[in-house]
Amino acid sequence: MTELQAILRLARNDFSYFFRTKWLMAILLSLHLSDMLVVASTYNGFMTTDYTKIFVPAVVIMGLFVAALDTGRRIWLAFREGVIQYYLSLPISIRGIVLAYLLAGGLAALVYSTSLLLVALVVLPAQAIWNILVLMPFLFILAMGLAGIAASLAALASTHGEYFFAYQSIIQMMLLTLSTVYYPMEKVAAYLPSSLLGIVSANPLSLAAQAMRENAFGGAPIQPSLLLSILASSLPFTVIGAVAYYMALQAVQRKGKL
Repeated sequence: MTELQAILRLARNDFSYFFRTKWLMAILLSLHLSDMLVVASTYNGFMTTDYTKIFVPAVVIMGLFVAALDTGRRIWLAFREGVIQYYLSLPISIRGIVLAYLLAGGLAALVYSTSLLLVALVVLPAQAIWNILVLMPFLFILAMGLAGIAASLAALASTHGEYFFAYQSIIQMMLLTLSTVYYPMEKVAAYLPSSLLGIVSANPLSLAAQAMRENAFGGAPIQPSLLLSILASSLPFTVIGAVAYYMALQAVQRKGKL
């Protein structure tokens, strides 16, 4: 078996594991669909703007975010239950293991968010379908970046397992607070200090939400600069997560455990 085949097999196994946790899928889907179909309509009833066009894209990006972060939970469980030692015994390099998990995390997040998009088709303009197809590869890179964040948190918490979900909650709160996922920039700018607005603008979640609102739900032509911005802001997360996970795996290989 070649290295590439081993990577694809491991990625397929982790990808399928996400969708085998039926209770998790049911909870996530019910929460996001209730947000999309109930909360957005309720808020829209007492707001002067069409909040549905703001909130429904936010739910899609949140689905991508949550599904990608679940990669960290699977890596954390692999550390705690000794599965990592089994993976290290397979004919696959450490780099291959890292790549397989990032690919699986990105793909699971993309498939999950696409399922939410299918529900949102009822409010999407016809010309938005092509825009969504163009956005998909860049959303996949974003999902891999978010999976990288989750992998780095799992590696950090591998020796203190009880802290993993605390770390994840802190990062989740920071990324969402400093973003335009739920509100447009003009609303966020009215409440956050001007020193933080640059961070909000560069946040990959903000950029993805902007692309979904303007190009998918708004039907506007896609600007290449926006796609490049999503790519540039997501890649550092992927690299940081890959390096952190790689170093943790090296430590396990040397010592037998962390």
